[in-house]
Amino acid sequence: MEHFFEQSNLALTDSKPKIVAAIPTYNEAAYIARIVMSTKKYVDEVIVIDDGSIDGTDKIAEESGAIVVRHEVNMGKGTAVNTAFQIARKVKPLAMVLLDGDGQHDPGAIHLLLKPIYQKQADMVVGSRFLINNHVPKYRVLGQTVLNLCTNLGSGVKLTDSQSGFRAFSTRAIECLSFAEKGFAVESEMQFRAAEHGLKIVEVPIITSYNGKTKRSPVIHGFSVLFRVLKLTWDKYFNSNHKQKPVLTMQNVHLLPKNAQVSEAKNR
Repeated sequence: MEHFFEQSNLALTDSKPKIVAAIPTYNEAAYIARIVMSTKKYVDEVIVIDDGSIDGTDKIAEESGAIVVRHEVNMGKGTAVNTAFQIARKVKPLAMVLLDGDGQHDPGAIHLLLKPIYQKQADMVVGSRFLINNHVPKYRVLGQTVLNLCTNLGSGVKLTDSQSGFRAFSTRAIECLSFAEKGFAVESEMQFRAAEHGLKIVEVPIITSYNGKTKRSPVIHGFSVLFRVLKLTWDKYFNSNHKQKPVLTMQNVHLLPKNAQVSEAKNR
């Protein structure tokens, strides 16, 4: 059964927030309260998309001041991101910020991502870990290099951090972007879709924390994303019958009531 939410059900503190932050989460009870409370300092509204967590992430996020949209079951990060974009299209903010719920991203850098949008320099701003020294673990650097190369070549858009989950989007990007990827390849797909729609993309440097324990095997994660990037590339160049089938509905979703230097990515 398909379920579409009504904007009135969101119970926003502002009838039309200027800036919305969306945080896709899955079992992030240890971090979500700190992230929500910190993020609220820099945006008008924080919306947490809880992707079927079983550790109470949704309740903690709500108690911390976020609006919570919950998937009954784990549907994948890409689906959670699509949910965020669908909400944004209903709410119609001036910009939306995406950040991860695992504590890696510093909400204090949100203004750096929003600046190029305010200045009409970009439709999508990517926070890059590789424009400054982040002491990224070597195994991550190797994996990111491969994924960057494949994503950049496939999409025709060159970025230094194709896998960053810390991003900001203009009104134009919010209106036209939706994704077919259900899992962690959604960030790579963003480059393909942004190129298709002629969106302007820039990168800004961000600090990233790697203090938390990795929840999934980096090797398995990396290969699963790589496979999907290769599939995106194949569909783009060799499958003339391929049509994007973005997830535009919110299945099994419940709304919980609320108690620097800019590096431009050039199309090739």
